[in-house]
Amino acid sequence: MTKSGTFVRTVSRRGFVGSALALGACGAWGATRPTIGAVLGAVPKLRFGVMSDVHIGGKPDAVETLEKVLKWFAAENVDAVLCAGDIAHSGLISELEGFAAVWHRVFPGGRVADGRKVELMIATGNHDVDAWGGRWKNFTEEQMLAQRFNYKGNPEKTWQKLFGQKWELIWRREVKGYSFIGSQWSSLNPPIEAYMKENAATFDPAKPFFYCQHEHPNGTCHDRTSKSANSKEVVRALSAFPNAVAFSGHSHFAISDERAVWQGAFTSIGAGCIHEGAASFAYDNVSAFWHPSGRKNLMASLADPKSWGGDAKGGGCELVEVFDDHLVVHRQSVTFGRPIGPAWVVPIPAKKEGSLDFAKRAAQRKAQGAVPQFAAGAKIAAKFCPNGHALESAAHKGKPCLYVTFPRARTVKGSRVFDYTVEACAEGGKPIVRKLVAAGFAYPEADADLPGECLFSTAELPSDRPIRFTVTPRDCFGLAGRPLSCVVNV
Repeated sequence: MTKSGTFVRTVSRRGFVGSALALGACGAWGATRPTIGAVLGAVPKLRFGVMSDVHIGGKPDAVETLEKVLKWFAAENVDAVLCAGDIAHSGLISELEGFAAVWHRVFPGGRVADGRKVELMIATGNHDVDAWGGRWKNFTEEQMLAQRFNYKGNPEKTWQKLFGQKWELIWRREVKGYSFIGSQWSSLNPPIEAYMKENAATFDPAKPFFYCQHEHPNGTCHDRTSKSANSKEVVRALSAFPNAVAFSGHSHFAISDERAVWQGAFTSIGAGCIHEGAASFAYDNVSAFWHPSGRKNLMASLADPKSWGGDAKGGGCELVEVFDDHLVVHRQSVTFGRPIGPAWVVPIPAKKEGSLDFAKRAAQRKAQGAVPQFAAGAKIAAKFCPNGHALESAAHKGKPCLYVTFPRARTVKGSRVFDYTVEACAEGGKPIVRKLVAAGFAYPEADADLPGECLFSTAELPSDRPIRFTVTPRDCFGLAGRPLSCVVNV
């Protein structure tokens, strides 16, 4: 781990030092190769895959995407696969059957080709348990009993039949001497705080153990995206264990965002989503179609308007390698089949206000000048569109607007652009500000060189004065590079 905390070096207890960027660049979809650690001379004690939000039945390519991810895990010789929920979309038993069919096709009998067992561990999510994607009001009890997973005795029978596992609100597995604990979706009220207190003495303090649930623990990875009673309970439950490492999904937030890895009293890592990379609903170009802000936005979503509002090519999964005193977390793009960025090196055990503290990481970057910047000579372009623009949202289609474009800000010292603020202001007027997540924000660096696009309605801009457009690039911690500006006569 470097003093800068920028995740660019891996250090083993044997003194071996290797580049995490090189680590992240080794893999390809379906390519069987020696383990990454073995290539560099340090063999991990455990290797497992992490994925979340499969949504069988909700995404047209869900089965194909799942199979691609599982085949990559198999090629990477994992010892286990951890899934952080929403394997189904509408809570249907048939959707869970679709997931199980793919699993058994890639890992027949839960094993790889050489007969080695690969442990499957699933923590259910809201779509699995509460059937968020389904409509059950007009179904009879008999129809629900036949189709819905979370109905009467269905969970116990379905889990045993499909996965050969006992259905438990809180489960525990041991893999190569390491403990994994999983908690089912919060509406089932799994007593995780009581469980951790009761079993505290059974966890080896010299080893990390791994915890999985669907929702992010409150105030950890991706900051404060989860505020439910359950997400707060799990923080209380894990805070006594600096060797605890939690994995969670639910938000669909992209694993290109470095706030997906957090350390405080314990470690919390966002698992992303295998179908898309999402960002906060606060952005003008990623709001989901059902979200209130989405109906007000001038601009349509970056992705399909029927998506969750993320980038439909931004899906990712993770490969975790466990060493004596650290983890190496590789982030793989599902669409592009290569690393999203340098592997994260996560020291174990966690330390409060340690090297992965958000504020400390931001302060270090700022001191080093590690912020995204526009290239010399970069320019803003503005075009008047009297008949509207294809980027307009449905509520604004065909209305006159200004289409503003600018090149992608360059990555500086490992700090890549995550979002932009775009400001339009006439002399003496009030600025109009758009907040945009960067196009390709969830992609591998090599695939993310995409221009920024923004719309301003002519109704919100004066026609008798020049307009100054100002674009400011920012990284995921909100650190801003130098702005780019131009003056345009509307």
